[in-house]
Amino acid sequence: MIVPSMNCDIICAMFRRKKSVNKKLLEHKLYLARENPEPIFDLADCDLTDVPMGIYSLCKVFLKQSLILTNNQITSLSGGGDLKDLNKLRILNISFNDFHSLPEEISIFEQLEELYVDNNHLKSLPDSLCHLVNLKILSCTNNKLKSLPEGIGLLIKLEELNLRVNPQLSRLPKSICKAASLALLSVDSENFIYPPKDVIESGTEALLKFISEDVGFDYSPPVRDTEECTRTSPAEADQVQLKRVQDFLDFERNNKLIQEKEIEIANVHKENKKKLLESISQRQSNLDLELSKLHQVRELERFRLIEQLQEAENNADIAINNLLNLSKEPVSQLLEKEKEEETKLISALKRYNDKLKKDDILVAMENILKQEAEVFNKFHRDKTDSSRNIIEQEQETNTKLFHLFQQQDTQRANLIGKLMENNDLQKAAMGALLERGDARSWGLVQQVRLVESQLSVLTSKE
Repeated sequence: MIVPSMNCDIICAMFRRKKSVNKKLLEHKLYLARENPEPIFDLADCDLTDVPMGIYSLCKVFLKQSLILTNNQITSLSGGGDLKDLNKLRILNISFNDFHSLPEEISIFEQLEELYVDNNHLKSLPDSLCHLVNLKILSCTNNKLKSLPEGIGLLIKLEELNLRVNPQLSRLPKSICKAASLALLSVDSENFIYPPKDVIESGTEALLKFISEDVGFDYSPPVRDTEECTRTSPAEADQVQLKRVQDFLDFERNNKLIQEKEIEIANVHKENKKKLLESISQRQSNLDLELSKLHQVRELERFRLIEQLQEAENNADIAINNLLNLSKEPVSQLLEKEKEEETKLISALKRYNDKLKKDDILVAMENILKQEAEVFNKFHRDKTDSSRNIIEQEQETNTKLFHLFQQQDTQRANLIGKLMENNDLQKAAMGALLERGDARSWGLVQQVRLVESQLSVLTSKE
């Protein structure tokens, strides 16, 4: 088939410049993903270079079925967390990015139905892609693909395959004819070797027939399965309708109870955190008071030592004056003796005071250090215990939330199944009513014809 040329969006994407991450838009979209009940996680146009950490776990927790990462600068899927958290994903769109390859672990996406990798730099697709048995749409336009996986025929539910604008792609694998549901295959016919150009331009069915005949495989067009409908009476249909309404009301009531439990758990968690912070601040204030008291005691001891020194100096001055008055020796000798005695006294006082200060200071410092060590050890133990309690509480909360979400998911699946069964029953009831009306109308027509024949007989007799 003939393929149109690249549009302006593709050209702009090829030449766009790298930008910094749009944090405001990213925060807004993360908020919407948490608050919006829709199963879509949209992170498009955020100028991301890597998938933000924790995105995959958020998809799992909030039951998101569609992940949109278009119009960014992402090169790998490894940054968002564990890919196993995306095993329930149904739609993945990573178009308009900078991917050069897809991870082999893509086969983990067991429920994936639609995969869009347009406008990247992919040169090949991993073989593990062929294990996505539920895949229905695969779009790889505007890449650098040189070949497709040989096992692509294993995608038995694939309905649409888009390979436009891959100029280096010149062959299709022969196993593609085994994709029983493939109804639309879009590929450029130029530069193609197998199948030939004229076959490609004839359409998808002609292309698959050509490959099937080449490999000796019986080709059959994709056929959709029809479901058999059971017949029910109108009374049974009314009962089913009432039961469906009752089930829906029960489901809404259970959802409300679950939300109330979640709010209660969150409030308890907030109160515990608040109490813990208050206790920590109280302990810190007590420690500050004890340190200030120790500082005051130390200052008082220093003032006492200064007063003792001053008193000793005053006593020395009085003793010297008394000696001067009693002595009759010359003034010069007395002064020399006075100086000598004064120096001796001062040196003795200094030695004594130094020794006294050192001993007292060492003892005081040892006591202070012991007290501080005990206080800090106690604070550290209390902090460790409180942190452990908080972590255990958070783990318990996360476990409860996980079980609640699992219960909600199971209830939702059961309700959807019941609704589908009710719709089938309603369809069957309508069919039965229509058939009964047709039978009645046919009987009336037969009676009218009988009356007309009898009238004609009577008329002929008359």
